[in-house]
Amino acid sequence: MIKTPLYTYLGTNGTITSPIHLEGIYSVVKYRLEASPGMILVKDDGTTQKSVVVQEGDLKLWNEVKVSSK
Repeated sequence: MIKTPLYTYLGTNGTITSPIHLEGIYSVVKYRLEASPGMILVKDDGTTQKSVVVQEGDLKLWNEVKVSSK
């Protein structure tokens, strides 16, 4: 699983989300989770995704499992 932090900054004319962290500037952090090749992300409730953006508190709800070939 590839986990990339995404920082959202509030400006005077809107917001910007970037993987770049700017020191000393308030930001809200979320994470982009991407499944590795041959894998899929599975949430505790059974939801499956190849890629998802989640809050830090929700990271533990997602696991990566191998895609079964039929």
